[in-house]
Amino acid sequence: MTFMLKNKTVFFRFFIVFVFLAMPVFSTAQKKNRKKKNKNKCETVSEQDLINYATLGPPESVIDNATGWAKQNNGAWYSMKNEIPFSDQKANKDNTGARKLGQDNFIQLEMRSLVIGNRQYSVLIKKYRDGSYEFPVLKEGWKGFNSLDFYVFPTVKLFRLLPDSVHFNEPYAVDLNVLTRGTIKNYDHKNWESILVEQAEETHLGERVNGFDLIIAVYPIKNNGKEVCRFRLIKSFDNNFLRSIYTAPNHWEYLFRSEFYEVSFYTFQNFIQAAKNKYIKVVPEKPGIPHANTFQNNYNWGVLKYRSGDYVNAIKYFEKAIALNPHTQDFMLFAYLGNAQSKLHRYSDAVVSYDRALSINPTNVLQYSNWVRNYFNRGVAKYYLGDMEGACKDWEKSFELGFGPANEYIMEYCNKNRK
Repeated sequence: MTFMLKNKTVFFRFFIVFVFLAMPVFSTAQKKNRKKKNKNKCETVSEQDLINYATLGPPESVIDNATGWAKQNNGAWYSMKNEIPFSDQKANKDNTGARKLGQDNFIQLEMRSLVIGNRQYSVLIKKYRDGSYEFPVLKEGWKGFNSLDFYVFPTVKLFRLLPDSVHFNEPYAVDLNVLTRGTIKNYDHKNWESILVEQAEETHLGERVNGFDLIIAVYPIKNNGKEVCRFRLIKSFDNNFLRSIYTAPNHWEYLFRSEFYEVSFYTFQNFIQAAKNKYIKVVPEKPGIPHANTFQNNYNWGVLKYRSGDYVNAIKYFEKAIALNPHTQDFMLFAYLGNAQSKLHRYSDAVVSYDRALSINPTNVLQYSNWVRNYFNRGVAKYYLGDMEGACKDWEKSFELGFGPANEYIMEYCNKNRK
C-alpha cells in the first residue's frame, strides 16, 4: 500500500487506511436525531465546551471459532468447539447446569482500542456462556446467561504478542501488565461499554486500584506445511513473582501441557495485527526535541487527538501538518480534518476540507473505499448547511462509487423530497 508522502512508513500507511474504514462522521444515533437539528444553522461548539474523554473503539478483530483441547485422565486428548473440556471423561458427559460450560469457554474474543488522554490502550474482551443456580447449595434452578471479561492493557504489549519475526515451534508467554480487569455478568442487559470505560478511566487517574494481570501464552506451530497457533489466557495477579514464573522460558512448555485453544496461525496473526495497526507512534512534545514540529509527528498527534474525541486539538495538529507540507498528496489528512470540523459543527470548513481530499486521487486500490467516503461525509456537511440538492448529489455519487450505506440516506432524504 502506497501513500504519496515521501517520509511515511509502511506501518503508518496501513494503519491510516484501516482506521478510516471504521470512522464515518455520524453514528446511527446521530442519524436518528438529524431531523431535530436546524438545517440552516448550527452553533459552533467552543473549545471551553469540550473535554478530552476516553473513547472505546469498535471491534478491530474477532475470534469466534477455535478448538479447545484438554488432556483427559486416561492420557488421551479431547476437544470441543470454543470450549476447553474437563480433564475428567465423566464430567464431559454431564451436560447439566454449570457442567455445560466446561473448564472454560468463549463465544467471541474481541480486540478494541481505548484512548485515555494521550495514552493508547488495547482492550481484550472475552464474551462467554455463563450462568448461576437459583439454589447454589442444592445446585438447582440453573439459569444461563452471557458474561464478559475485559482486560485493558498498553497497546505496545501487542508487539510482544506478535513479534515482527515469529519463530514457529517455540512457545512463549507475555504478561500484559493490565491497567484494569473486570467481569460483567449478564452483559446483554447492561451498558457494559460505559462501565468498562469508567473503570479504565478511574484506574488511569489513580482513583481505583488494580491488583490483577493477564498472561497470554502463545505457541505457533508449523508441521507438514500446516500452521496453527495454540494460546491460553491465564488470569493472574499484579505480582512480579508470579509474572516471572509464567513468563520464564523454562516454564513455557508446561503452560500447554494439559489445555489450550487452537486456531489457524493466520487467524491469530490477523487478530493481533489488526490491533497493532491502531498504534500511533508519536514523539512527546517537549521543548528542545527536534522532532516536535515535523509533518509526520503533527499528523500522528492529530489522529490520536481525533480518536480521543479532542477535536479542537486534532484540528490544530492537522493544520500544523498542512502548514509544514501544504502540497501534501495524502487525501487522508484532509479527510480527518473534515471529519473533526464536522464534529464541531464547522460544516462550511468541513466542505472545503472534503473538497481538498476529493481533489487528490488515490493511487492504490486499497485507498479507494476511504476516498469515496469523502463524498458521503461532504454530503452530510452540506445537509446541515441546508444544501439538500448538494447533499443528495454527494450521497448519490458515493453510492454510485460503491458506498452502500448511502442508499439509506438517498431513500429517506432525497427520493421523498423529489416526489
